[in-house]
Amino acid sequence: MHKKKAVATKTESKPVAVSKSAASVTIDYPRPNEKVMPGHYTVRVAASGGTPNVVVSIDGGEFAPCRSAAGYWWFDWQATPGRHSLVARMPENAVETRARRFEVIANGNGNHN
Repeated sequence: MHKKKAVATKTESKPVAVSKSAASVTIDYPRPNEKVMPGHYTVRVAASGGTPNVVVSIDGGEFAPCRSAAGYWWFDWQATPGRHSLVARMPENAVETRARRFEVIANGNGNHN
């Protein structure tokens, strides 16, 4: 005797779960190789897949939580002069970005978000 497998179908009244493979995380700011000014800088991360949180790591340090607002994830950071790398992660989905490299310049001739 064969058992029938239940097949989920998409309907208007029920939400459809997003698979882990559909989840993605992207660092919007800073841009690759961007030069920014020292002081307060807000990192912006976009994440799909309905993740409940996003964390970031700067220069290989511990991952710190981002805050959610306006459809993005944000991390406030006191930027110090020098070259830096940033990684964003969605812990629940085991999705992580490649390292984003950028520079904080000491003379103030950069962009500031």
